[in-house]
Amino acid sequence: MTFHQIVTYLLYGISGMFFGIFASRYSVLAARKIREALHEGGLAGLFSVLPQILFLFVSFFLFPSWFLTRTTTGGFTYYVCLLFFFNKGLSMHSKK
Repeated sequence: MTFHQIVTYLLYGISGMFFGIFASRYSVLAARKIREALHEGGLAGLFSVLPQILFLFVSFFLFPSWFLTRTTTGGFTYYVCLLFFFNKGLSMHSKK
């Protein structure tokens, strides 16, 4: 493995980490808003949170599938950071 490949893998890993942290922050906010809409308006309340549902779909399925076709290292790091911080954020907000 050359120096160039090592640096490339490190940069892909770092970019996956930053993308995962960003997506997890807004995914937690979107999940909280969806939960509040379900409690207040029932199933009809879901129409008011369609952008949040779209964001969750993009951050958990669409973007990672595209990212994994470009770089396996970045995609794996993205999923690890996204799932870790999403679970941590949801558990922090559910204790309140």
